[in-house]
Amino acid sequence: MEVSTDQLANCLGVTPRRVQLLAKDGVLVKVRRGVYCLEQSVQGYISYKLDTLEQSQEEKSLDEIRADHEAWKMRKTQIAVRLMEGKVHRAEDVERLWTQCAAAVRSRLLGIPIKVSPEVAGIEDAGEIQKIIQREVAEALNELAAYDPADYSDPLPLEDEEEEDGEQEED
Repeated sequence: MEVSTDQLANCLGVTPRRVQLLAKDGVLVKVRRGVYCLEQSVQGYISYKLDTLEQSQEEKSLDEIRADHEAWKMRKTQIAVRLMEGKVHRAEDVERLWTQCAAAVRSRLLGIPIKVSPEVAGIEDAGEIQKIIQREVAEALNELAAYDPADYSDPLPLEDEEEEDGEQEED
């Protein structure tokens, strides 16, 4: 079926000038001046649009990958700065310190009966015995509350920091 430039432009949703440019690029099939083969032109236009869509998605994907990479680098830098400022701590440091702290508290609590038994042996007033035991338990628990951010400081760099420095020098 043959159609005019205006009819094909209307069918494709483009301007007549765009139809002429697409025909010049070989996308649309021109029968003669101002007349186009509808079936072949529509098929050519669909192929053209699919090709340009795939190309734009590939480019967009590459741009998205670059943007994601930059976002991760920025996030890593922010975490490194917060680590240096002592506002965040490495999980392994927290685990190590809490394990040590829990072991110390456990040891301290288990030592309370040995420590207070001679002190309360001659006391018959239950209130006084309770005060002594409470004092020792409170002292043991205060050791747990003694948080020092300096215990978490770690001068070691974040993983892959040296590798990234080498990559940047190569770029």
